[in-house]
Amino acid sequence: MTAIPWRTGPRSARRAAACALGALLLFPPLAACTGGEERGTGQNAAAQSLALARRGQLKSGGSATWGVDRLPATLNAYQFEADEVTDQVAAAVLPMLFTVDAQGRPQLNPDYLRSAEVTGREPKQTVVYTLHPDAEWSDGTALGAADFVSQWKALNGEDKDFWSARNAGYDRVENVTEGPGRDQVEVTFAKPYADWKSLFSPLYPRSVTGDADRFNEGARTELPASAGPFELKKRDQKAGTLTLARNDSWWGDPALLDQLVLAAVPPSRRREALLEGRLDIAEVAPADADRITAAAGAPAAPARREENRDDAAGGDGT
Repeated sequence: MTAIPWRTGPRSARRAAACALGALLLFPPLAACTGGEERGTGQNAAAQSLALARRGQLKSGGSATWGVDRLPATLNAYQFEADEVTDQVAAAVLPMLFTVDAQGRPQLNPDYLRSAEVTGREPKQTVVYTLHPDAEWSDGTALGAADFVSQWKALNGEDKDFWSARNAGYDRVENVTEGPGRDQVEVTFAKPYADWKSLFSPLYPRSVTGDADRFNEGARTELPASAGPFELKKRDQKAGTLTLARNDSWWGDPALLDQLVLAAVPPSRRREALLEGRLDIAEVAPADADRITAAAGAPAAPARREENRDDAAGGDGT
């Protein structure tokens, strides 16, 4: 992802934007992203190349518009119709228990977990998650074992009323219980599962996963609660936009942006939209990125790979 410096003026203040899978990344006002990975590569798709800005360099407030191929057909990342934009929205508004570093290694997300470890292997694999004590849904409900239980039952393949695209890992879980300690969730596997860190990310509220109709149909267009730096604000199908707003009930470092607007703009129109200031962020072909850089009158900023959510949502970078 190549960040393009842009002209001075009202739109030249540096902004933050939700980008990549499982990460909130910081961008200058105009960013042309090159390349990309197919959905289905897991959270490794989160790693993107960009010019990194630290939280202290950015001002709070404002809005950024991000060009995407289309609005998501569903907000449920576990449905067949889910795509990259579904994942991007989920990463901004829902719990991601683990993120992935530039080498593709899962990293515990301290915004949601104090710890997560295998506590037993015999006779069965057992994993205990210790949740952040302040973690809660935007409706005021505490994030807890009930959400884990509900998602496991919706995705393990046993209840055919739930139209899930995949159940890998969830089908190996034998039981999910509260405890043994405060703010803890214990997951017991019927069969060993090495990739257990991939489970429950994103984690949906039990108000979605506890009811087949809400899981299958309701979550296509709306989510009753969020637990990320952003929350859903508005979907305008006619305008082709989906707006995310800063989540005021978020317990972590607040998002610097007041809102992030995802706008459906076909690739053939993105260069023009970036140059005209109608888009702040978009993925374009490398040749178009070079032309945008030339039009901006400045060399592209050095790119680096980053997907740490602390920097993304505005960590101090220390």
